[in-house]
Amino acid sequence: MSQSGDTDRLRSSATGGTARLSLNDMFTIDAITMRRITGLIGLGFGILDGLIGLRFMLKLMAANPSNAFATFIYVITTPFLWIFSGLTSNPSFEGIVIEFHDLIAMAVYFMLAWVIIRVIWLLFARMK
Repeated sequence: MSQSGDTDRLRSSATGGTARLSLNDMFTIDAITMRRITGLIGLGFGILDGLIGLRFMLKLMAANPSNAFATFIYVITTPFLWIFSGLTSNPSFEGIVIEFHDLIAMAVYFMLAWVIIRVIWLLFARMK
């Protein structure tokens, strides 16, 4: 038993220690880890879409912009919406604002999450 352990150690030291790992093994991830990674990505984008949807609802209900909660939601979502601002006009009536670019951003972020998850599965999933 000790002799086979010594032989394995010599083989691995002679080849740099990575003789047993193939390139395919280094770049594949098992299904459980894949589900966790894609679940985290889905959760992150889901939270972002939820916050943007909440912003849309607050603007639609003419929420008080000086309220701490409304201000928090506006500050958190603004960096994610700057690329979409000015895309459409925002009709308003007596404080009620309909931000159509919020809805477009939600759709774009949903599609982006779906594409990222699909690409990860295509590149790193273990083939059966």
